[in-house]
Amino acid sequence: MAVSLTTFVQYIVFGLFAYILAGAPSFSLLSSSDHGSITGGNNRFSGDLAESLVFPEKNLSCVEHGYKVHLLSTEPLIVYIEEFLTGEEAEHVVQMSESSFQPSTVWTSGVERLDPLVRHSEKAKLDRDRTVKCIEERARVFQGWRPNVFIERLWSQKYAVGGHYTYHYDWSSSKSTSGRISSFMVYLESECTGGGTNFPRVQRPKGEDWCRFIECEEKGNGGRSGNASDTLEGVTFKPIKGNAVFWENMRSDGSGYKESWHAGLPVKSGRKIGLNIWSWYQEGYVPLPTET
Repeated sequence: MAVSLTTFVQYIVFGLFAYILAGAPSFSLLSSSDHGSITGGNNRFSGDLAESLVFPEKNLSCVEHGYKVHLLSTEPLIVYIEEFLTGEEAEHVVQMSESSFQPSTVWTSGVERLDPLVRHSEKAKLDRDRTVKCIEERARVFQGWRPNVFIERLWSQKYAVGGHYTYHYDWSSSKSTSGRISSFMVYLESECTGGGTNFPRVQRPKGEDWCRFIECEEKGNGGRSGNASDTLEGVTFKPIKGNAVFWENMRSDGSGYKESWHAGLPVKSGRKIGLNIWSWYQEGYVPLPTET
């Protein structure tokens, strides 16, 4: 389904607007966080994010689950994961979210606001039942039980026709001792056209193997299929139920990867529901016994 030139130009303008607000790593005006800011000191946090971290449960029992991984990039680390969630898990999260969706917001200079030009979707904070706790633990274990890395409370995101999230970083500001170190984009429902996740600064891999997971140029017509993804730079991941994209946002010195600049492209028909899994790094933090 083709996108009109006017719509495409509008989307690029929105992206440039977001870049001015949030694109430069030295600026922290626009945060993709739904929780505010966090600071560390004496093993105590301040800000709403402190209450959104979750901690491993020693006695948590989860059914063993296998998945397939495909390495797209090592710098930054970007991994595509097939069947990260089972169909039943994805449907469970969608069902538990339905009654909790509310308009998504953005943060500008510490102020939360609605701005559908930047982010047009609905979000739902997940209750932590056993299924959700096992998804949190799966995301933590995927990263190798890294010390001082904690999963943030999970949020689902629903995109109807026209829904999108223009270009942004998941790290708004970061340093070597703390920051949102990594992200998962998990697709829960993908009965839609459009709605891909675009990384314009990541080099598209050669060959056709990746075309199962990313938008590829169709042969004929000069190599263009008429889709918006054909005119976009970089890599656009297709929404596929149960699959996920994992990427690292920060280097070990605390600087953010410019390649992690990404967007949720507009949904053309149907709807897309995704699951954000973010990981927060806090050097030296040890959860108190009452938090486990």
